[in-house]
Amino acid sequence: MLAQTSRLILTITDERDQPVIGARCALLTADERRTLVEAVSDDQGHASFTDLKPGVYTLRVVREGFAPLVLKEVAIESATETSLSVSLSIAPLAANVTVNASNTLSTEIEAGATITNTLMKREELRFLPISAQRVFDALPLTPGVIRSPKGELSIKGAQESQSALIVNGVHANDPATGNFRLNLPLDSVEEVQVFQHPYTVEYGRFIGGITQVITKRGGESFHWELNDFLPDFRFKGGKLVGVAEDAPRLTLNGPIIKDKLFFAQSASYTIAKNPVRGLTFPDNETKIESQSYFSQFDLIINSKHTQTITIGYFPEHDQFLTLNFFRPRPVTPNYKQRDFSTALRDNYALFNGLLESTVSYKRFNAEVWGQGQADHDFFPIGESGNYFAQQKRHALSFEFFEVYQAPPLRRPWNTLHELKFGFDFIRVSAHTDYHANPVNIFRGDGTLAERIVFDNRHAKPISVANYEYSGFIQDRLHLRANLSLDLGLRYENQRINVQTNLAPRAGFAWAPFKDGKTVVRGGIGVFFDKVPLNIRSFSFYPGRLVTRYTTDGHTILDRRYYRNVLVNTKPIEPFDLRRRDPDAGFVPENLTWNLELARQVSTRLLLRINYLHSATESIYILNPETDFRGQTAIVLRSAGEAQYRAFEIMARFKLRRNDLFYVSYVRSRARGDLNDFNSYFGDVGAPIIRQNQYSNLPFDVPHRLLAWGTLSLPHRITIAPIIEWRTGFPYSRLDAEQRFVGLRNNDTTRFPPFFSLDLEAAKTFQVTRRYGVRLALRSFNITNHFNPQNVHANIADPRFGTFFASSSRTFAGSFDILF
Repeated sequence: MLAQTSRLILTITDERDQPVIGARCALLTADERRTLVEAVSDDQGHASFTDLKPGVYTLRVVREGFAPLVLKEVAIESATETSLSVSLSIAPLAANVTVNASNTLSTEIEAGATITNTLMKREELRFLPISAQRVFDALPLTPGVIRSPKGELSIKGAQESQSALIVNGVHANDPATGNFRLNLPLDSVEEVQVFQHPYTVEYGRFIGGITQVITKRGGESFHWELNDFLPDFRFKGGKLVGVAEDAPRLTLNGPIIKDKLFFAQSASYTIAKNPVRGLTFPDNETKIESQSYFSQFDLIINSKHTQTITIGYFPEHDQFLTLNFFRPRPVTPNYKQRDFSTALRDNYALFNGLLESTVSYKRFNAEVWGQGQADHDFFPIGESGNYFAQQKRHALSFEFFEVYQAPPLRRPWNTLHELKFGFDFIRVSAHTDYHANPVNIFRGDGTLAERIVFDNRHAKPISVANYEYSGFIQDRLHLRANLSLDLGLRYENQRINVQTNLAPRAGFAWAPFKDGKTVVRGGIGVFFDKVPLNIRSFSFYPGRLVTRYTTDGHTILDRRYYRNVLVNTKPIEPFDLRRRDPDAGFVPENLTWNLELARQVSTRLLLRINYLHSATESIYILNPETDFRGQTAIVLRSAGEAQYRAFEIMARFKLRRNDLFYVSYVRSRARGDLNDFNSYFGDVGAPIIRQNQYSNLPFDVPHRLLAWGTLSLPHRITIAPIIEWRTGFPYSRLDAEQRFVGLRNNDTTRFPPFFSLDLEAAKTFQVTRRYGVRLALRSFNITNHFNPQNVHANIADPRFGTFFASSSRTFAGSFDILF
């Protein structure tokens, strides 16, 4: 005898009793471990499930723009038709709804080909042993993200300037250098997402990866916190010699008008005196003084309409930047920035879809100067004098971004289409004053080998601007319940490069088994970078007169004047959309593809394996040439190349009390042309330019093992470790005249393997019903492993080949008041 089955009919409406179209509905087992059947609501808001066995189920309903709904203990009786009506409430921030409640097939397939490499929530990050408690200090916890020897972030084997920083949907890179500029404390952040291979075409202006920051909105009730207001003192020889670090942070948030207007405010001040290994006190410290003010207002106009306004101000002053054994305090530069940003985001539920409109304005002010006006001198054993360059820069960015997420559409063969289209307009400008003092290169015996004198006679402010127009259309096709495709095309027009580009991208997500616990995803896409305005200003930077001397240090061997020239040598191809301007240069272009396997091994273990291949061309590369069109020049061409390959294994463990612990291993290779523009003309550049080479990039790390997470113990105690082991960074050998010896950054010249165990232990005390305190102790490099920061790399140095200046074990504490 056949078992009797039942039918469930759902009616899904919003808060105004209007039907919700395209809501994804799923019936799960009562324990939510397995998805049994799925459906999508039609034009009337109806969804039905047939052939159901009698029993108790869990119902989940998800629709972008609305808060997810989960109903437990939905009873289905035999041989009956059950009708059920549910109402979805609009999400407070409709454009940023992220559903992480389940790892079932539905959630994984709906995510499509583009998923975050790591999604870090504020509550996870604030308990980790991160020294400055700022957003960017947490990004290296992501597989594929590493901090370079210069302190910049590398995502997917690319420089920081080649990646995109997006805050609440709009770009936040410095228009002049392309680097990240956001001194935002973790208290203002709701979550941080890192994408290595985003195949959705709404993202552009990068060839590396994307860091997306979503800030925290105000809550339904008033709340405030005072964190880290007690300073860490500095002791030398058993005596107190001042404050080493103090970083108080104040956070307030809550409703201004109940259920209508919410605010969130954060303010922080940081002063840190960081010791540099290899030097003696008191000449071994850098000093950082920064402030951060960030305000956010969220207005819920009605169930279909929300608005968000953000305002940020981030001043910072750094003294003795890049201090190390070879570059003592007098040779270091100082750095000052004053950044301001404001944005208005409007979300409106239009025609059962979601229209998001964003307008932003950002101002970036930066200044770099030396400790004096003396010449900058180089010796085989180090540097002396003063840092050579001074610059003041004012950059502006205006962006208008419009995107519409259409309601899902059913087409023949029961295919579900999710269309998204929009456009992005960006205007950026920069005004730069640049001046450089002479540079001298001395041999080991003290004789002068080379002198560089910059031509400041015609120095004047450099002004440059760019208009960027982008449009895109994206279709996510749900072919079956276990298969989705992402297809998209992006149009980009950069006026400064008189270049128009088309960037097609495609990806897929497929669950091959009925249990939905295994997902295979992959894709391929074309990406075009932004062009930092400093690059387009290159021809206006001061030229240089280079004089080389014989071994006596007085007789002139050679004297040449090098002017700065920006050219392009890549020919126009058939059907090329670029305009035929031979000196315009081209936008760096990247082709990335990947293949990934994810498996939900158990309710507590998720395993992910990924292979990624990235190839970039038309990178701007510097080269000194003695016969360029009949004269000598420093030539900047868009002719460089780079490749990155990575094999990644990541495991996420769900522990007791929903604690998460991550373990990842990455086997990678990052190679490319080394004379990139920012290394010589960035905020802190280098004056000596030698011939370009193709080799390991400075942040190439073939092996990296990383583990981190939080562990909740009884009595409100948390322990958060970060464990990292990796291959050492490569370095280059130099001779007495600061010329490279052999292949730069080759595998035979690397720092020793790096290992660090950092830990934060914290306990929260509830003092009264409303007030609590949190005490934490952070320890860095607990094992005191030898992690040298410097090496004697000059073959004329008597200590050539010696590694030194290891970061020893350190401790820091924090005291937070919770209200």
